[in-house]
Amino acid sequence: MNNLFKLLGAAACAAVLLNSTLIASDPASPPAQAAPKSSTKAYPFRGTVDSIDSSAQTITLEGKKKGRVLHINSETVLEKDGKPARFEEVSTGDYARGLVSKADGNREVLVKATFGPKPEPKASKKGTASASNTP
Repeated sequence: MNNLFKLLGAAACAAVLLNSTLIASDPASPPAQAAPKSSTKAYPFRGTVDSIDSSAQTITLEGKKKGRVLHINSETVLEKDGKPARFEEVSTGDYARGLVSKADGNREVLVKATFGPKPEPKASKKGTASASNTP
């Protein structure tokens, strides 16, 4: 009787292993792919548009030493003055802010960008807090 339980246990383990092996080698299921080497995580950017290249679908932002080239693709979301915009509506001198991600190689691709006038800096509250503490 004890041997019967051992035999049934071994058969159950073999069935589980065989089933998981068959599922893993199923030709209908796509093979597991390694994660891409490039970073697809989006990060923020901001700057003033220096130039626009319609043929290459790029926007160059002003830089201290050289411009920063941002690429446009079919998934890029553009806004101008709070409304959806097309690439042709972006102009030099616009203030740009949004998100970019690194694509193949070292290209920065726009994920989402908003164009328009540069926002006014927020007023500092440091001066008001110290003035109220004076006797």
